[in-house]
Amino acid sequence: MRLPAARPALRLTRGRLLIAGVALLLLLPNSSVLEHRAVVAVFLVALLAGRGRLFLRDWLPLIAAAALFVALRQVAVLSPLPHQGLAVAHLDAVFAAGSTPTAWLQQRLYRPGAPGPLEYLAAAVHASYFFGFVVVGLGIWLFRRRHFGHFRLVLLATFVLGLLGYVLLPTEPPWLVARQDGAPPAHRVIAETAQGTKLTAGIVAAGRAWQDDPQALGDPNPSAAMPSVHTAVTASLALVLARLHPALGLVGAVYLLAMGASLVYLGEHFVLDVLAGILCSVVAFWIAGRLTRLRDPGGPPSRSGGGA
Repeated sequence: MRLPAARPALRLTRGRLLIAGVALLLLLPNSSVLEHRAVVAVFLVALLAGRGRLFLRDWLPLIAAAALFVALRQVAVLSPLPHQGLAVAHLDAVFAAGSTPTAWLQQRLYRPGAPGPLEYLAAAVHASYFFGFVVVGLGIWLFRRRHFGHFRLVLLATFVLGLLGYVLLPTEPPWLVARQDGAPPAHRVIAETAQGTKLTAGIVAAGRAWQDDPQALGDPNPSAAMPSVHTAVTASLALVLARLHPALGLVGAVYLLAMGASLVYLGEHFVLDVLAGILCSVVAFWIAGRLTRLRDPGGPPSRSGGGA
């Protein structure tokens, strides 16, 4: 009986260690974008493990899609269709008996000018979006690589559906809708928690470059709220994790709940945006499943293991 081949041990050669050290020295002090740090960190892991070329083959399509998504979401600003922020706000009021859930939560929990642990925790959950998909992808790539193609397709479809939503239903976030006459109140809590922190200094500076707005963070894009892509990507991660193992799916569901609640409380999204994001992820997961089965009808069952 033939024994399964052992996986190659981690090879920490002097050259790889040198490259990793130089990359970290160049990256950490200067990068202000969380996902950039996460992607480079994953590449360093791959490099140290002797999988640098494999990383480029597997990850470049996903990285390119994420970068293209950030660039193309500006198309929503050019959409000739009317903005729906105020209409969504009025519909959202159904969930809180006449007031939006954002206004209801902030009136009871938020103290302007004095952010506390709840605000910083919600802001941290919000920020985790920028590297969460990289962390999950790294785990799948290292330990269940045969499922990585499906994971990649799910995220690609999620990005595409998000862009379609931006163009077809250009919608402002609650904190921006609140500036209109007759709109429910909403604070952009994350703008206050982000002030003065080194981690977000570059993001705040990028926002100032786009517009002179004290609440701008990065590229504000006032039309990109429907669907909530923060929610859509998080929900897609939850579905992918549930496909691998029920316990992982439970972790993903808790993360999704925390993300949705944080987005609403922080004034970043309406509940309807969050629900639309979940719908996007379900459709993306279905599309990726269909494409995977068409491409590889004899592929592994959904919960089977297998490493790289």
